[in-house]
Amino acid sequence: MQKDGRVEQRVAHALLRLVRQAGRSDGDGIAIDFPISRQDIAEMTGTTLHTVSRIMSAWEDKGLVKSGRQQVTIVESHKLLLLAEGRTERD
Repeated sequence: MQKDGRVEQRVAHALLRLVRQAGRSDGDGIAIDFPISRQDIAEMTGTTLHTVSRIMSAWEDKGLVKSGRQQVTIVESHKLLLLAEGRTERD
């Protein structure tokens, strides 16, 4: 399970980096303002499409992100930052 945690951190870091580079506020949070797929995120983080899809789906269920066709919006950037740092809200 520890390995999954590191992959989750890499995915969170990648999304936060994209938000810093090309984030745009919208009604739901901060959208990455160019088309990006889960495959693109997998390639950026050195993991598989399946793993990124599983992580992103779990984050969507928790309300951290919203994603659609070639689009990702960060809804809870603070919580995503905690994940990127390997921490939880209680830490």
